[in-house]
Amino acid sequence: MMKKYILIALTTFLCNLSFGQANIIDSIVHQTYQRKFTVHTPTGFTNTTPVSAVLMLHGNGGTMQNSQNFTNLNSVSNTNGFLAVYPEGYGIVSSGGYSWADGRGTSADIAGIDDLGFINKLLDTLLANYNIDINKIYICGFSNGGYMTQRFACEQNQRFAAMASLGSIMDTSLYSSCNPQRPIPMMFVIGTADPFVPFNGGVANGSGGLVNQIINADTLVDFWKINNNCIQTNPPINLPDIDLTDNSTVTLFNFTNCSCNSDVKFYRINGGGHTWPGVEIPLYEVVAGETNEDIQASVELWNFFNAHTLCNITVGAEEQTIRPTIKIYPNPARTELYLSISQTDKSEVSVSNLIGQVLIKTQNLNVIDISNLPNGIYMITITQGQIKQTQKFIKE
Repeated sequence: MMKKYILIALTTFLCNLSFGQANIIDSIVHQTYQRKFTVHTPTGFTNTTPVSAVLMLHGNGGTMQNSQNFTNLNSVSNTNGFLAVYPEGYGIVSSGGYSWADGRGTSADIAGIDDLGFINKLLDTLLANYNIDINKIYICGFSNGGYMTQRFACEQNQRFAAMASLGSIMDTSLYSSCNPQRPIPMMFVIGTADPFVPFNGGVANGSGGLVNQIINADTLVDFWKINNNCIQTNPPINLPDIDLTDNSTVTLFNFTNCSCNSDVKFYRINGGGHTWPGVEIPLYEVVAGETNEDIQASVELWNFFNAHTLCNITVGAEEQTIRPTIKIYPNPARTELYLSISQTDKSEVSVSNLIGQVLIKTQNLNVIDISNLPNGIYMITITQGQIKQTQKFIKE
């Protein structure tokens, strides 16, 4: 074992002495575990000028090696000159592979792994060893890695300039507690025919027997539109159907004019499965569904990331100047929910459950009868023109 780590350290040292394209395997200790990661340095890399960094989190059962082939992100790194970093989750391959502690009860969750802390420690290590522009650090993930990215977005998004989640939505537990401290640019790539992540919400079946409830894709996008205070909803764009044999197409939704340039971009893969657009793996498609070939997700990711730099504005004072003031009480509530709305003209009020199903919809009411709702957590959304506000409440 000692020889193994000496070899890894020697390889890292030699690669750091050289310039240009390389895959550098390294590790850090976190919670007594030796946590590995790979840094791909692009063609022409010299470590003398600041560069962007993209962290890519693999799916459940994945590794830092196979996520490179799965995404083809290294090729995009070489073309555009950013570091591509592949952390590895917790676990043992023989027992189902590696996973992230995204809060849904994964093997990493069960083991008490602090992956928020691991990624933050990894960032500190990267900044100490590489000339990285601290204003251009990004994180993305697929499947379990996408859920983990969403957890970062909700709980610790301060160090990232933008985030992206592919092949994943958000589980109802995280949705009910998500409280981002600032606007954050978000990009989503979600297939409508994903066999593991139901596009319309409900029960999601993951590897290793993991089962959990998720919200629907539209509710996810709406959440980040509201958090980022995106005022402008652009018409959907049906992208060119370049490959007529992939049984899928792409519709792009853009939400702009947001606080701190934190736009939201959603690629809906019509007919797409639990796959990475642009990288076809035929044997994987047997269980995961169709791979769209009209876009290359890694290219779209970089184009989105590269348009954003870190913005440290917090949710609060800026939004209060352009949003109407809304209060709900009591919370928790039993039979009636009272609203205090500063501007009541053309208001629309809706109450939905955690998977996005609208249960009550009305206009210009200050009291809502919730007596027929089962006990639980709900979302109330008040729409006034192009401004939306969503708050959680508990029915008891």
